[in-house]
Formats: sequence, C-alpha cells, structure tokens
Amino acid sequence: MKVVFCAYDGKDIINGINTWLIRLLPALANRGIEVSAIFIAWAAEKDCTTIPKLRALGIKCTVIPTAHYTEKQANWMLRYLQAENADVFIPGNMVPALHAAKWANEAGIPTVAVLHNDDAEYAAIIDQFVAEPNDTNLSAVVTVSEALYKSVQGRNKNIKLYKIPCGAPVPKQKAILKPGTTFKVVYIGRIVKEQKRIDEITTCFCECAQNFPDVVFYIYGSGPDAALVNTIINAYNNPENVFFAGSILPEDVQQVLLSSHTFVLMSDYEGIPVALMEAMACGVVPVCKLINSGIPELVHDGATGLFTNGTKGLLSKIEYLKHNPGKWEELSLNCQKLITDQFSSDKNLASWTELFNDLAGRQKKRIAIPSRLNLPPPHPYFEGLDRREPPMLVKAYKKLKRILNN
Repeated sequence: MKVVFCAYDGKDIINGINTWLIRLLPALANRGIEVSAIFIAWAAEKDCTTIPKLRALGIKCTVIPTAHYTEKQANWMLRYLQAENADVFIPGNMVPALHAAKWANEAGIPTVAVLHNDDAEYAAIIDQFVAEPNDTNLSAVVTVSEALYKSVQGRNKNIKLYKIPCGAPVPKQKAILKPGTTFKVVYIGRIVKEQKRIDEITTCFCECAQNFPDVVFYIYGSGPDAALVNTIINAYNNPENVFFAGSILPEDVQQVLLSSHTFVLMSDYEGIPVALMEAMACGVVPVCKLINSGIPELVHDGATGLFTNGTKGLLSKIEYLKHNPGKWEELSLNCQKLITDQFSSDKNLASWTELFNDLAGRQKKRIAIPSRLNLPPPHPYFEGLDRREPPMLVKAYKKLKRILNN
C-alpha cells in the first residue's frame, strides 16, 4: 500500500503536527506501508526542521514549488499521485491538497482530511471541504479529539469520520520527585501570545519565581513572540530561577520532561495537545486552563492533573503539588497510565493502520487531470493563502504594465 501525506515545514517549525508525522511515518514504513510526504516549505529545504529528519529516517519527501497558484499546486499534486500510483492520499490541513483531493477521490483513491484544532482555520476547512453539499473531495475525516469529532458529526453523511488522537511515546521510566529535589515547572510549545497565552505564562512564571525561589521555571519553544518573553523576563529583573531555553528538538523532549514535575498549559483553544500528552507520558503532572476541546480528555481534575482558572490560580496549584509529594506521585502514575492505555504512539499507529485497511479495496483508475482545474471560490478565511490564477487577459495586462513601467 502506498500512502501520501501532506504537511507544511520551515525553519524552526516545531509543532504537534510535524512531531506526530516524524513518529508516525517511519512506524508505518516499518509495518510495510510505503509512505511519502509532500511539503509546502517556507524555507530552503536544508533549513527546514521536519524534511531532513524524515529523510534521515528513510521517508521520501518532496517539496512542491511554492510560487505557483493554488490550481497549479493542486495540479502538481495530482501528477505526483499519478506517478507514485498512490493508494491513499492524506491532504491533512493543506488547502491546495484538499482541492486536489476531489480528482483523486473520483479516481478511486481514498482521501483523508485531518482536523488538529478547533480554531478558525479548521472551521473554514470544515465549511469548505467537509460539510454538505461538499461531498466529492473527501472519503474520510480524522479528528484528534472528541470535541472535534462531535463538531463534525452529522455535517456530512457521505464522509467517514474517525477519532484518532496523535499520541505520544511512553518511556519505560517516569519523572520522580525525591526529597531535596528542585521542583521544576515547564512550558513546552509554540511561543505565541494568541492561543498559547505565552505572555501570561511568562508573567506568571516570573511572579511565582519571587514566591518560590527554590522552584525553577523553564520555557521551551520557538515562535514570533520570543522577543516578548525576553522583554517580560527582563522587566522582572531576570529572575535567577526563570529560564527561556528556546527551541527543543522532538528527540530531546522526553529527556527534558523526565527531569520535570509540572507542565503548564493555558491555551484558549486546542485540538489535543501533543506536548501535553508527551508530558503526561513521562509522568509530569499538568496544570491547565479548562477549555472545551482536547484537554478534558487528558486532564481529569484531581486524578490526572489539576485545572486552574487562568494564571492567577497557578501559584496555589504549584505550591500544592510541591508540598504534597504523595499526591504528586499519585497524579504522576495516573498520567502515565492514561497515556499508555489510550493515547500512546502505539495506539495511534494501530488506529491509522486500521483506517487504511478500512478504506482499502476501492477500484482505482487513472486520475483525470484537467489542463486547468475549475475550483470553487476560495473561503474568506484563506484569503492570501488560496491564491488563484488570474485569467489570461489579466495576466497579459499585468505583464504589459510591468514592461511599460520599466
């Protein structure tokens, strides 16, 4: 079986989706599934984060030309699928690939969208490609959380719906809180103010550091608001026990977590956070803000973690865990057991393998690739991302105007 995935990559692009792909694709290959990946890259291939790692693991990765309009990108993908003789196509959340899925699906190649979050981007994907009467592009939709599953359920009776959390690897050991051990609190994720509330987390870490000089606070990650994190830390006179450690490679995350005790997440919305699953798999106790999607499936208040009403209650939760090592150990064991039983990478691999077997068996035919793809109007959310090719006369006029201006 040949399966083609689609994803984005760039410099310092370390996120849950690509971390999941780095784990899943080689695991599928080890099961005899021939896997390849198409990328839209925002940096030179050698500077990208995920592409070199997957190639080193034996996964074929091809970068699509990014200067093209959506029609040409979709056309390129269809020709790639034809050349690869693909059996399953996973457009994921890539808009040009979701458009191309229509012709692949019509040729008998099952096509699968993957919904990783409950934000405006994925709402637009549901509106344009999933909800009725849009029933020609996709064979199936995978959601990573129960809340996302329910949001799609009933939107299109002709599309199969699956819930498959991304999962996390479970180490043989776990985090330990020994007497005299320095209590370590961590955030690992994208460094962004929107959604992740990195400004509030940094401020809270600095304020907690003043109350708990014997607790260390680490922020790991990369993103557009890295300068903001440094500014906030500087405003608190650079506390000696608050550290902004920058990017952390996926292969190093587990080692960092095994020396940590509490994982903090204050997101406004999520799918099902990979970093949170990674932390719990290591027995690191989460303290999270309660939101509708994803997190309630992982954090059961008082059993596998603690909820807090935003950052204001974080200090008391950290104090409680630090001074109650018996309760911390109970929660730590429960965290690791939950991930092992329901959210491990092995469970994720088994679910995707089952999905491929479920979709297999359709009669394939040659993809009928039009010389010019007739696509539906772009969704307003994707303005600037879903770039359409202008008519020939418009292109000729613009070219003539450039010549005359020169």
